[in-house]
Amino acid sequence: MFTFGNFSKKIEDERDEEIVEMNLAPAVEIKTDFLIRFNENTHHFKINEIDILYLDQRNILQSLIQIDAKIMEAEKNQSDLVEGVYEGGLKIWECTYDVANYLCTQNRSLVSGKQVLDLGCGSGILGILAYKLGADSVHYQDYNEGIIKHLTIPNVAINGQEMLEKSKFWSGDWKNFSKINNLKYDIILTSETIYNPKNQKKLLSTLKSFLKPGGTIILGGKSYYFGVGGGMNQFLDLVEKDNTFCYENIWKSEEGLRREIILMHFR
Repeated sequence: MFTFGNFSKKIEDERDEEIVEMNLAPAVEIKTDFLIRFNENTHHFKINEIDILYLDQRNILQSLIQIDAKIMEAEKNQSDLVEGVYEGGLKIWECTYDVANYLCTQNRSLVSGKQVLDLGCGSGILGILAYKLGADSVHYQDYNEGIIKHLTIPNVAINGQEMLEKSKFWSGDWKNFSKINNLKYDIILTSETIYNPKNQKKLLSTLKSFLKPGGTIILGGKSYYFGVGGGMNQFLDLVEKDNTFCYENIWKSEEGLRREIILMHFR
């Protein structure tokens, strides 16, 4: 077959991307009117004087692998991440601690009275912390429906019924999430969401869709994700080329896994 340069390969790649997009999780708002079951094993996430309760993820995992084939696949592969299947929501990743520490020690008033989105929330630690620091409302989004139902919502509930009543929850892929939620937020908190270079454009588009004018994004991530390919420099190159946001690197760890926090605002 005659080909001109890489034209045929480009078409094949585009078709592959379309197939992948078609198989991504649909976005769904998860209501909290179902019976929330708690196991007795809870842990404490403590930052200064703030104490956040969260459920034992190992027990949650054992429940989820019985009902969620996607998470079962990840567990069989002994993987924290399976692209487009399970995006690591059961684990509290290192940058969650970094962003939480920044909010508590350097910018406590940032979320006070604000509408907050915890994007890629997993256990919901950052959103719960935002509420404890005075946020008016907090909404949560994660890729896997099972994570939202069996981990995020119960974690919010055990930290206070009033908090649960001021919260909303969504699952699904970011592209689909943008189609069903037309809300805007003063603050977007997101941690460890830049690891997959294939999703960075989608993440940037999602941030643009949901941030209010004058709002702030706090993004925590590693300088480089070994074995996955993404990283902070790669994402910031994309931000600069897009030219929608300005950003400031407000914290960097040089020890162990190099991690960073950036603040982003509309230009």
